[in-house]
Amino acid sequence: MGFPEDYKDRVKRINERLMGSLDVMEEERLKAAMAHYPGAGGKRLRPLLATIVSEAVGGRAEAAMPFGTALEMVHNFTLVHDDVMDEDDTRRGLKTVHSLYGVPEAILAGDAMFARAFEIVLDSDVPASDLVELTDILARSVRLLAEGQQMDMDFETRNEVSSEEYLKMIERKTAVLYSAAAQGGAIVGGGSEPQQESLFEYGRLMGLGFQIWDDVLDLRSDQKTFGKPVLNDIRNGKKTLIAVHALENLKGKEREEFVAVLGKKTASEKELLRAKQILEDSGSIDHAARVSMELVAKAKDRLGVLKDSTHKDALKAFADYMIARKT
Repeated sequence: MGFPEDYKDRVKRINERLMGSLDVMEEERLKAAMAHYPGAGGKRLRPLLATIVSEAVGGRAEAAMPFGTALEMVHNFTLVHDDVMDEDDTRRGLKTVHSLYGVPEAILAGDAMFARAFEIVLDSDVPASDLVELTDILARSVRLLAEGQQMDMDFETRNEVSSEEYLKMIERKTAVLYSAAAQGGAIVGGGSEPQQESLFEYGRLMGLGFQIWDDVLDLRSDQKTFGKPVLNDIRNGKKTLIAVHALENLKGKEREEFVAVLGKKTASEKELLRAKQILEDSGSIDHAARVSMELVAKAKDRLGVLKDSTHKDALKAFADYMIARKT
């Protein structure tokens, strides 16, 4: 079949573990808010990555399940809080947590998911030295996620953002969980130091490519396929690589038109579609797509530290999937 279809059973086990980790919650409304996104299913790319990496370095998939589940819990808590900050009403076809349960409940749900992630790691059956390292990776990841989110929000109010600044932001906001998953999987799988370092970089580069491709999908997909409102990056004034490239290269009337709509919360559909067309005509969307593909190619080059195996092939397919997906 191919990736990710070959891992349906594993994703099912990850889902069961993820939802089961919420059974410790006694406050039913809070538990329901925490379960809202995880319960809707998903690709579970981060825990899946951790398990495949563990196998690729000679370990077991199950050994990486707790750490991968913790990362997925962190990912979901950031979605809850991001939706509050972005004031989005839907995500992946669902009402957002704050629109369904209220902003206070959404904040509490995110906080509880954050705490639960650390409990999951601390309950995992790994050597003490690995446990310390995994906990450190998780804590560092959450800190960098917060920094990335702050950078993203700050960029919305700035007229100019460089490509380097954008890449630094998404490395913290998005790529950090993929690098953490790959590094953590290598640790619990018993990988060597060189393997851990190369797989960390594989996850980082792949995560960068993933986010840039996500920015492309925001403009080229439709809401039904993408699962969340499209063209929101323009409306919210997001300084994506696409917007950065456009601001660096647009001239005259086209630049004026685009700048007038970028960050305009009340922009009409006509205005948004015109801004999208300007980005297409300028080559900015194609530029971002190329950069995404180049990053994924570099990520696959980092797999040279692994012996040939079906698991190594799966990691190559994993990387390719990041820029082939429609959602």
